[in-house]
Amino acid sequence: MDVSVRAMREADAADLFEMYNQPAFRFGTLALPYESFEAVKAWATPRSPRDLHLVAEAEGRAIGAAALRPFYGRRAHAAEFWLGVHEGFTGRGIGSRLLAAIIDTADNWLNVTRIEMTVFVDNARAIDLYRRFGFAIEGTHRAASFRNGAFVDVHCMARLRPGDVR
Repeated sequence: MDVSVRAMREADAADLFEMYNQPAFRFGTLALPYESFEAVKAWATPRSPRDLHLVAEAEGRAIGAAALRPFYGRRAHAAEFWLGVHEGFTGRGIGSRLLAAIIDTADNWLNVTRIEMTVFVDNARAIDLYRRFGFAIEGTHRAASFRNGAFVDVHCMARLRPGDVR
C-alpha cells in the first residue's frame, strides 16, 4: 500500500468525519459518539498558525491524521499532539509514519524540545508506539476521563528531544 503524509486539507473533512465516528477511534480518544460533521471539522481545524495538521493518505483518501500544537510563552519549547488512524488501516505503520513526521517537524523546524500527551492506560498499542519513539510515562491521572460508563485512568507521556534531557 502506498501511503503519503501531507498537510491536512479542507477536502479531508469527510474522511476525518468517518474516522472520528468509528468505535475504535472513539474508544482511544476523548471523542464523543454522534459528533456532527461541523464539530469534527472544527476539531480538525488548526487553532493557531503554529499548529501542524497532517494526514496519511492512501487509496485517494485520508486514513490517518495527526496534529502538533505548540504552546506559547514560557512553554514555547513544548507542544502537545494527537494522532488517530482509520480502524481499517491499523497495524500497518500509519501511526508510526505520522508520529515520525510530527517529531521531525518539532525537532528540526520548530525547535520544540518537549512533546507531551495523555493516553488511556489500557491503550497498549498506542503506548508501545509512543515508547518506540522515545516517550516515557511521567505519571498517571486517576479517573481522568469518563468512557463507556466508567472512569478511566490516563498516563501522561512525554518525549524530550535527545541531547536536551537534563
